[in-house]
Amino acid sequence: MTYESYNRGDWADAEGRAEHAHELYDQGNCTEALQELDAAIDINPHNANWLFNKGLTLDSLERYQEALQAYKLAQELDGDDCEILNCLAIDYTRLGQYDLALETFEQIELSQPDFEPAYCNRIITYAELGQHDKAEEMFYLARQIKENCPLCYYNIGNSLFSRQQYDRAVWCWRQTKKLDPTHPSIDYRIAQAYWAKGEPQKAKEFFLRELRRNPGDVEALLDTGILLLEISELEAAREKFHRILELNPKHAQAHHYLGEFYLHESNLPQALEAFNQAAALDPHLAGVHYRLGECHLLLGQEANAREHLLLELRCATNHPEVLLDLGCLLQQIGQTAEAMTCFERAIESDPDDPRPYHNLSLCYYQSGLLEQGADLSVRVLERDPQHLPALHNLAYIHLKLGYFDQAQKYALRAAQIAPDQPLWTSLCRTIALRRVCHRSLRPILRLAVLVRTHLLGRQGTKTPPQEAFQIVVDSQSISDDCQV
Repeated sequence: MTYESYNRGDWADAEGRAEHAHELYDQGNCTEALQELDAAIDINPHNANWLFNKGLTLDSLERYQEALQAYKLAQELDGDDCEILNCLAIDYTRLGQYDLALETFEQIELSQPDFEPAYCNRIITYAELGQHDKAEEMFYLARQIKENCPLCYYNIGNSLFSRQQYDRAVWCWRQTKKLDPTHPSIDYRIAQAYWAKGEPQKAKEFFLRELRRNPGDVEALLDTGILLLEISELEAAREKFHRILELNPKHAQAHHYLGEFYLHESNLPQALEAFNQAAALDPHLAGVHYRLGECHLLLGQEANAREHLLLELRCATNHPEVLLDLGCLLQQIGQTAEAMTCFERAIESDPDDPRPYHNLSLCYYQSGLLEQGADLSVRVLERDPQHLPALHNLAYIHLKLGYFDQAQKYALRAAQIAPDQPLWTSLCRTIALRRVCHRSLRPILRLAVLVRTHLLGRQGTKTPPQEAFQIVVDSQSISDDCQV
């Protein structure tokens, strides 16, 4: 059949193109299938099945907004078709339009209560909304209609994973695999659960299973490479990142993690090249400017390091670990105000983590703001009562300020936590000695003040009492002795 015959406008030709589109879709040629369907629909725009198939094809291409429009047109022609409504609701969920998704699922339930997909797919909608009890309710309702649905187990597994119930998620996904061994990405999801629960070797096993089945899956290759980096299987990790770049030379994250590999190898020139390529491809990629700053700092190029670290601060996420690391590097190059911003943002992201409070306290100590620093050290102890650096800093600062009872309290508390460390015994002795010396000096200091006052009085000069004797605190010496 020639191209010209397809354009005669008769419905027979439209049927032929629609059938050809179906064949192409089954072969995985979704782009060509879409072209054939569009040609058929141009001839006959009133065929609901063709519009529905166009929606399915667009979904396969991840063009969900366009798929939604195709399903809406199909629904206008056949409003009671539950398959059309179900796909419409799924795409509403994919696009974050959860109210419309639930409304559509409920419409199906009213017209056909035993249509299992309306419950099965609603699991994901409720999970995305964080309504996990409702998600489980849909799971059990679906199983009353179809007991062994692999998609139900897969969807509820996603809900359990988001709640960090990794063992239950793995069990559900294993059920999916048992019922449907060819289910897309099932080994990948099991691998992610094992990785999240701290079992990297099991995660590696399932990542590799996924790659044996789908060797060109870039997302699985990337996660496998990152995991291999974490468990120090560096050459295997590099192979995965190179494989991604063979498939897509402009994959910014692959360049970034190749840079991580070179950084592990202490190959700074190669690491810099890889991180620069990643930054050129995606200037807003989280972490890339941080790594560039770190590399330049290791090479002694502080000006370049400062430039990249400040860029990272502007585009950094609110991930507390990233903010902590970034703040420490900024503090290292003397960007104290920017470092404080990082630690404050880390506190906002995770108010229960003692580390950003401690790092922020060090910034205050270094700036001579001892009272604010001490307050933050106290907040560290509220979150971690055995935080030895915070106890040391509070003891040392109170000692320097002459508050011996408070200094002794913190030093003794630290000595009880770490009795084998001679630092605390030495600090307790120093505090006791300073207290004795301070008491011994009091009569002499009073006499000195009286003599000075007498002499100044004879000269006709009055000295304000607060100026007669001052304890001078060297804030810099305190910050130098504070523990990181």
